[in-house]
Amino acid sequence: MAIRVHDQSQLEWRKIGDIPMGWMRDHIDPSELAGRLSFHEPGSDTSMQLMEMRLAPQTLIAPHSHDNDEIFFIVEGSLHWRDKALGPGGSLYIPAGTEYSFRVGDEAARLLNFRARADHSFNPSTGNSKLAEKDHAG
Repeated sequence: MAIRVHDQSQLEWRKIGDIPMGWMRDHIDPSELAGRLSFHEPGSDTSMQLMEMRLAPQTLIAPHSHDNDEIFFIVEGSLHWRDKALGPGGSLYIPAGTEYSFRVGDEAARLLNFRARADHSFNPSTGNSKLAEKDHAG
């Protein structure tokens, strides 16, 4: 396995709303579709995935879950989850299958999302999670 270097100037940025997502679009808040993302490391079945997201103020990440654990690391701005406001240097660990939601604060946010392997799963909210409903309050 070779070391891979990802220079910021060489990253491919995509508007989230421009990414083909079929049925998933119905479960994503319109404010998230205006955000941008880039994969520093796309991951595979055996290697880690690192995605960077840039989101506008007050962007809502609607309740959903993924098939793998993930960690959000806040680089700039803030992420509001339940009664917590996490600023730069803060992080949020989310176990696989756990419904969650959050809102970006009053300033644009830059987030890093780490996963142990490539994971493009998206499981919309079942509507049964009281935790997810409270996640973006505040």
